[in-house]
Amino acid sequence: MHDFPALAPVFPEKEIFIRLGGHLIKTELSTADRRKFLLAAHTAFNCCTPCGRWDLLPVTDITTNGILLADNSFIPGTKFASLCSGCTHLWFGAVTVGGEVTALRDNTSKISDAAVYDAAASETADAAMDMLHSLAGQTLRSRDLRLSSRRYSPGFGDMPLDIQRFFFDRLRLAELDMHLNENFFITPEKSVTAFAGICRG
Repeated sequence: MHDFPALAPVFPEKEIFIRLGGHLIKTELSTADRRKFLLAAHTAFNCCTPCGRWDLLPVTDITTNGILLADNSFIPGTKFASLCSGCTHLWFGAVTVGGEVTALRDNTSKISDAAVYDAAASETADAAMDMLHSLAGQTLRSRDLRLSSRRYSPGFGDMPLDIQRFFFDRLRLAELDMHLNENFFITPEKSVTAFAGICRG
């Protein structure tokens, strides 16, 4: 298992703005409005404490319905299985930005700030996953393994959300102060899990 207790993604200004329904090129903000947006976004970003872990397992079989791993885990999902055709291993990773940023969002009385805080937290979590994925790719290349650029997460397509249990157990996410509830949602809220295929060469 590869542990990253302190990830440092770049401030995702453009992505935050787009998530809020804008575009930094097409949408013109006044100087004052841009200043307010950046202040709120940076406030949320500075409350994030991104960390993550990743690991991999050999693939035993890929069927039309999912992927069987060497530890006898079965990861269901028809589209996911087709994306991993030819893969020899399965990568899985998880990141969280912690709970401070969502507490900031939930305790503000300004709806506009809450929206920016939420968008900033979501985009920072995505940026942290991008960084974890990139770092994993660098490590795997040194082993003559190629990590797919395409990721797949529980809850998308026909992959059930209960596969979050796989991440929680295999990556020991409780050690990162992450929790799994009875509905298979991971907290802190702004946490991301993902699979990706790995091929030789």
